[in-house]
Amino acid sequence: QILKEDILTQRIPLGEKLTLKMLKERFEVSSTPIRDALTRLTEEGLVRYYSNIGVNVISPGRTDLQELYQFMGDLDALAILYSSRSKDLSEILKELEENIGLTRVILEKEKLTQEETSLWISHSDRFHLIFYDYCHNTRLAVAAGRLRSQLTIFSNAYETGSLPQTTIFRAHEEIFSLYKERHFQEAADRMRLHLEESLQFALEALDSMAE
Repeated sequence: QILKEDILTQRIPLGEKLTLKMLKERFEVSSTPIRDALTRLTEEGLVRYYSNIGVNVISPGRTDLQELYQFMGDLDALAILYSSRSKDLSEILKELEENIGLTRVILEKEKLTQEETSLWISHSDRFHLIFYDYCHNTRLAVAAGRLRSQLTIFSNAYETGSLPQTTIFRAHEEIFSLYKERHFQEAADRMRLHLEESLQFALEALDSMAE
């Protein structure tokens, strides 16, 4: 979890090499838990093992990001459509409305603290996950979960800005409104557009990381 958080917040930057020796010294543990941790990070798509080289934090390019955000848009859209068939529709709407309310309260503040920004990002991520909680399709949820960590690296970078925050919040409001009115396909289409908008922020973040 510590390594994962360091990668997601870029305290360990993209492309960084992770060695057993370095990690054993840092955590003062044997090789076994380190290997287990690296295996889990590999499964989440945050690190990659290269034969004869070792383990490196992922280093996606622009094409990788475009594919990632397009695919996540499709998965999130499917989660919306699948969740719309749930018997718990009133509960979904309740959770979505509460989520919108929490993010609105934070954004109404003139200037956010680091803690408030982190909380806002958490609520923003949660908006997407609500649909997966009620999609009743474990394969869809697992597939999205394995990719969402990669996306989080970049959302953590750009969601600290007021323009991305406003753009994201507006999209969430529109998706919620369409979903509430039972316009599920339109809500799914708006989710895809939302990820396309976020892609532009992610590409800018990628350029900044490369500087």
